[in-house]
Amino acid sequence: MLNSIKGRILLWLFLSIAILFIAFGYALHIKLHYVVDDSLDKMLHANLQLVKGLVHSHDSVTISCEAEEFMKGDYVLPDSGHYYKVFVDGKLKTASYSLVDSSFDLTPGTPVNHNTKLNEWNYVTVGPDGESLRVIRHEYMFMDKLITLVVAEDMTANIQLINRLTSYIWVVMPAMIILIGMISWIIAEVSLRPLQQFSNTLENISHKNLEERIEEKGQARELRSLAGTFNSLLARLHQAFEAEKNLLGNAAHELKTPLAVIKAECDIALMKTRPAEEHAESIDQIRTVSASMLEQINGLLTLARLDSGMLDASSFQLLPLNSCVADAVAMAAPLAKRKNILISSSLDEIEIMVRGDKEMLTEALLNLVENAVKYNHPGGFVAVELHQRKGVAEVTVSDTGIGVSDEDKERIFDRFYRSAAARNSDGTGLGLSIAKAVMQAHDGTISAQAQPSGGSKFTLTLPLAAQ
Repeated sequence: MLNSIKGRILLWLFLSIAILFIAFGYALHIKLHYVVDDSLDKMLHANLQLVKGLVHSHDSVTISCEAEEFMKGDYVLPDSGHYYKVFVDGKLKTASYSLVDSSFDLTPGTPVNHNTKLNEWNYVTVGPDGESLRVIRHEYMFMDKLITLVVAEDMTANIQLINRLTSYIWVVMPAMIILIGMISWIIAEVSLRPLQQFSNTLENISHKNLEERIEEKGQARELRSLAGTFNSLLARLHQAFEAEKNLLGNAAHELKTPLAVIKAECDIALMKTRPAEEHAESIDQIRTVSASMLEQINGLLTLARLDSGMLDASSFQLLPLNSCVADAVAMAAPLAKRKNILISSSLDEIEIMVRGDKEMLTEALLNLVENAVKYNHPGGFVAVELHQRKGVAEVTVSDTGIGVSDEDKERIFDRFYRSAAARNSDGTGLGLSIAKAVMQAHDGTISAQAQPSGGSKFTLTLPLAAQ
């Protein structure tokens, strides 16, 4: 239960409500005590003033108290719980008829408070009949004599009232906690129902129907953002699955032809005894086709490593891009010489520093330069330039070859894609895909455009390293 969101919501709601009700019940209990005690103290104070008003002198010599003539009712009933005493200089002057034993001391007990301004003391004590009493004692000077007034009231009824109310609170409170717990369970069930529906929708999506999406408009406001995130994730997964499926299909198609050529050459070579020259030609053909296959497989491995996140920015090092461009041009030089292509390089004199992987950047540049050579005309020209522009390093590779059509520009960086003009030339169809993946890993860009005078121009940009 506690492993679910619903269980945790119910637990926290139950604990919070229980603590809140217990605190409320305790505060109410304290408040009841305060209100009842305060009411009793006010009544005692009023009775005290009444008794005080009955203390007087007729001849300015003798102090008399006519309380017994005016304090009637409960004050004349024995052990009624309503008592008073009047002392003059510590000697008992008079006491209520209710106090059967007039010598009974009302003041010993637990002090509650003392009002210094009014010179009054409040006590809680036990009465002559064993009842709980609330007592007020007041002292003042009258005709140079110390007058002490003591008035007491029975607290039994008040205590019973407080106990009944407190018992009612402690009986009702658990029922309220259980009721609110049930309501909380219903609220949690209804509130989490959209999440359950959301989960059910996700559960129905598999690799077979990744094109499906979660409806965002019908979701609760809190789930709309989550639905959008999942839709973006599904779109990326669908794209990745499609790319993988296309990659496998294209790889199988591309490797099928060279494997068929190898098998055919081997079959022919094994059919009958042939001159050594013909065997050498077959072996050379097999070697050429195998080299093409190896190139394709290496390209696929490179793309697989790039797709798996092999290039991590945390492992990039500070390096001069000039050396990567120079190495790529040097490695493409033998191919250019065989095809009678002139390569010209123009690099800034200052070193242009970037952060990246030198080997992968060099491979990406080499693919561009080799493509410019492969798809060029005999006696053609390739120009490689490196400049620093507006906070980025820019490498351009221009050629006088077959060019790039507008239709090809949309798909030229797709894996295994080869334009109609390039299908009869050597190549794997992976070079530009690798270059694009390397640029993306370095937060760079790559673009292609046709030259007005013929040929094509590829442009790479990389962010400059922070100085």
